[in-house]
Amino acid sequence: MAITLVEGRHDVAVEDVEYQRQNGQPLLARLYRPSGNRPFPAALQIHGGAWVGKDRTDNDYIAQALAQSGVLVAAIDFRMPPGEPYPASLADINLAARWLKARSWRYGSHADRVGAFGTSSGGHLALLAAMRPGIPATARCRSTRRRR
Repeated sequence: MAITLVEGRHDVAVEDVEYQRQNGQPLLARLYRPSGNRPFPAALQIHGGAWVGKDRTDNDYIAQALAQSGVLVAAIDFRMPPGEPYPASLADINLAARWLKARSWRYGSHADRVGAFGTSSGGHLALLAAMRPGIPATARCRSTRRRR
């Protein structure tokens, strides 16, 4: 049985945006933005690649299909071994989730309706990020941390 998330099929705008910078290098998110009535639910797409390869462009067809169904998708790049060992990838994924929520109004999504998914090792990283969002080593974020 097929489930339609938002009525109808949406045109999709695709753009790459920088969501953070590490050691002078940009980390990008490829946004798949559905057209139509907002706000849309959002999903963070975490690519596979055996924890050490691929990038945000992997599984483009999945992101396109979700966006056409009315889900804003942010497919992200993140730091990987061997150049950046664990937990750098989780820190980036957790930062990306907060980044997407903080900019929901800009991208036409809903901050309270953000999920994450991944394929292969990306699915594993999505699960780890969901289980450990507040661990200091995996939650480093200077740009979006709220000051008390």
